[in-house]
Amino acid sequence: MYGVVVNFGQFDSIGGWRMPENEYFMSDNPLRAAQEAEPGVLAAVLTQLTGDLSWADDPRLATVRERGGEGWDSLPADCQRYLADASDALRRFFAGNRHVALSDPDDATLLEIARRCIAEEITLSDVAKLRHHLFPESLRVPIDSDAVAAAGICVTIVGAGLSGLSLAFELERVGIDYTILEKEGELGGVWLDNIYPDCGVDTPAFQYAFDAMPNFGWSRFDAKRDEVLAYLTDAATKAGVLDRIQFGVDVGKAVYDERVRGWSLEVTRQGEPATVQTDVLVAAVGSLNRPKIPEIPGLDEFSGIAVHTARWSSDIDLAGKRVALVGNGSSGTQLGRAIASEAERLIAFQRSPHWIRPRGRSVTGPVGEGKRWLLESVPNYYGWYRFFLDYVMGDRDHPRMVRQETAEGLVPSPSNDRVRQELTDYIRVQVKGREDLIEKLTPQYAPYGKRLVIDNGWYDTLTRPNVELVTSGIERVDQDGIVTEDGVHHQLDAIIFATGFHGTRYFWPLEIVGTSGLTLAQTHGGAEDLRAYLGTAMPGYPNFFALQGPNSTIGHGGGATFISECQGRLIMSCLKGMIEEGLEAIDIRQDVADQYNSKMDAQLDRMVWSESGLDSRFKNPTGRIVSTHPWTLRQFWELTSSVQLDAFQVERATEAAQ
Repeated sequence: MYGVVVNFGQFDSIGGWRMPENEYFMSDNPLRAAQEAEPGVLAAVLTQLTGDLSWADDPRLATVRERGGEGWDSLPADCQRYLADASDALRRFFAGNRHVALSDPDDATLLEIARRCIAEEITLSDVAKLRHHLFPESLRVPIDSDAVAAAGICVTIVGAGLSGLSLAFELERVGIDYTILEKEGELGGVWLDNIYPDCGVDTPAFQYAFDAMPNFGWSRFDAKRDEVLAYLTDAATKAGVLDRIQFGVDVGKAVYDERVRGWSLEVTRQGEPATVQTDVLVAAVGSLNRPKIPEIPGLDEFSGIAVHTARWSSDIDLAGKRVALVGNGSSGTQLGRAIASEAERLIAFQRSPHWIRPRGRSVTGPVGEGKRWLLESVPNYYGWYRFFLDYVMGDRDHPRMVRQETAEGLVPSPSNDRVRQELTDYIRVQVKGREDLIEKLTPQYAPYGKRLVIDNGWYDTLTRPNVELVTSGIERVDQDGIVTEDGVHHQLDAIIFATGFHGTRYFWPLEIVGTSGLTLAQTHGGAEDLRAYLGTAMPGYPNFFALQGPNSTIGHGGGATFISECQGRLIMSCLKGMIEEGLEAIDIRQDVADQYNSKMDAQLDRMVWSESGLDSRFKNPTGRIVSTHPWTLRQFWELTSSVQLDAFQVERATEAAQ
């Protein structure tokens, strides 16, 4: 679609990787693959391949892990020898019978390998999630095929973005009838909407990919928009999902009909009203699709270009223009460098600074041929790598977000304070010691209080001679520019809003009416205060599920794909119950949902996101956190993997007929 090669992996019958016929390693420099590996992942894989724990125990491994990102030449000679030995071991494996010595180690052995190679803090509870990554096929929800055919259940997914596709892959796998309704003319969700320059992922691309459709062909760790959209399109095509999408269908209202135990959808199909009936409804509409533009007096009077990043147009030309960039979150910092490189002048308007994290070797730059070969060809490397990304770049950071109890109340932990110092030092280095910028760019809240922004050259951009950072509030807009609260008039040709979305208005503007005849907003806290069970199910709305619903965003690292797939397993478990137990309706119990939300809210109060007076996209207008959950990735995976049918009120087909 965009000239991007997407290289998908294959599974064998037990869920491990099927090694492709790939002679790269035998014909090219064997050291390249070892040099491009994550050292801990490489050591873990070699331990499994050879059965020799000395790869994990080797004292040189710690140095390679610590300094590997500095490049081969910077490593001590003994560490270079370690990688050379590793490449020789891989060569011997592929030249021999390719037998994996520890193909399915027990939990104790996996724990020992993980602790020695990845991190000492890993616990036995993490091993189950590690198995999920090593053997993803074995943990998918099985549903009896004869029961599927007999039940004849139809599922309708609203939205053909990342989360909708993730569930569709599973429905396709087990043969459940389904349709995806998509209001746009193409799939992709946010990756279709956002075409602004330098738009891309801020989590590693390999972490962003689907478990069901892994991609080894990423050109960059920080893949850009066109490559992500091409991957989604190719994945949907290869899985047979693309043919199940109805494009140009906008769902306006969904009403539950107790007489038939199903949903009636009011839709607009190619501009004409229509009705769609379905047994099960899944909202996969996301919360980052309705742009939020500040209500600024006089904005309508501006004579130049005024556009939100999510509504960018390919014909926008900012060359030689005076441009305002309002907002400095992920999209703003991605776009800023591109604007500064062509505009005559860029004025960045900052309401409050963000903590910005430097990019590491696993999250930026091109993916080397050796790294792709490891992921595609070496047994278990991909599974260990996915676990490494989730833990080292996610769950290991989680304790830094939990506040400590003191005599003065809840305060950030010492580990959070250390991160504050590290990120403050990073600001000073990146802006070359400019005190005027250091003061403006250093947040007063604790790190992680808002979602960390990954540095896309933002600090460096602000030091350019044609760039100005303005922290005075915007008072109004006139025909020629912006007037700030300090009385300064900024002459402009264009205003770019990188101001986010109505992210706390879940499912908006879709109207969903449940058994009481009331909408979700009327029964579950208000339009911007919805509550759900694991962000997926809501009492009083049988056979209705959400993907990326209330309180399902990650606040500490990891990819949205992982959360969608966790929620997908919960939904598949419910569908399994409906199909194999002969159920026509399934509805999460009110007491179960209340207990979950009470426990979740109590833990949210302990997180740094709940700091009093801190405004963020995690919170609704009343200050309640409605977008993120307080769990680690492992905990959310456990919660969504262990849902029991007795947590739901159910109605069997015989009961419905009475």
